[in-house]
Amino acid sequence: MTKIASALTLFVTALICLLPAAPAQAAQRDRVFVASYGSDSNPCTFGSPCKTFQNAVNVVAAGGEVTAIDSAGFGTVQITQSVTITSPAGIEAGIAAAEGGTAIYIDAPGATVKLRGLTLEGANAADYGIEFLSGSRIEVVDCAISGFLVGGVVITTDTATTSVLVSNTIATDNNPGDGGVGVSLNPGVSGTITAALDRVTLSNDFVGFSTEMYGNSTGSIEALITDSHIDNNHYAGVETEGGSASNISSTILKNVTLNDDGAGNGGLGIYLLSYSSIWLSKVTQTSVTGFVATSIYFYYGLGGSAIYAYSDGSNHLMGSTFGGGTTPWTPN
Repeated sequence: MTKIASALTLFVTALICLLPAAPAQAAQRDRVFVASYGSDSNPCTFGSPCKTFQNAVNVVAAGGEVTAIDSAGFGTVQITQSVTITSPAGIEAGIAAAEGGTAIYIDAPGATVKLRGLTLEGANAADYGIEFLSGSRIEVVDCAISGFLVGGVVITTDTATTSVLVSNTIATDNNPGDGGVGVSLNPGVSGTITAALDRVTLSNDFVGFSTEMYGNSTGSIEALITDSHIDNNHYAGVETEGGSASNISSTILKNVTLNDDGAGNGGLGIYLLSYSSIWLSKVTQTSVTGFVATSIYFYYGLGGSAIYAYSDGSNHLMGSTFGGGTTPWTPN
């Protein structure tokens, strides 16, 4: 190598060393923000927030939090990982779903999804408020959900065990005339759902609260509803159905009021179908005007199906044949 070539090589090497290193890809943040004035080209920081929930969910770290800075509509969102979406007190974070669409769609095996302080609107055209297909746990707290054709909160799992919490939440006006449900639990063939509903209002839906299992299901449903109002639902306040004699849908109502439910179907406050059990404590059922309808209605389907209802004697079930005694009710 000539002296000139050698010197040139040394010069180039030195120049490369002086060049700034390429920046490493920024790590995903544990907390990101959305705002009415934001842009999805922003990094979703507090100072440079995103515009939509979907973009914020896409960039936040698994298990992180998306926070709304001000009141606005932030668009529908699909969730595939653990995340919290929250709106602080005094801020209305809205999601308006399109016709036939879903406000929040969750398919996140093994994940925990927390939704807090959100307002979901279906305008009597969208299908689902929250459609949950898979995940380990979902929490719906301080939310208002209305105007969806299929349901406000619809939990469907097949092979997983899912924990559900719905607290201080309203699900109302979900297709009251034709099949809409406030909160629905559907574990599929082999899913298991354990649900707690506390301080919920399920009003003017077709059915306020519903459980349903396939006939060949090997899963289970256990639901506890406390300190809640299930009012003015067109078909029934509570409707439950299990899968088999060994896979019963079990529901507990404690300090729950069912007012004027079933006005469109003869007053079905509580409607137990096959393979169901229900336990009542401090439950008040007023049914329709005049309190003449049967509050607890038993469906004798699937030949010899197991249906059980229990009362601790603290209930007031107007017009019910089984009006609050302490003896377990085993009508079949």
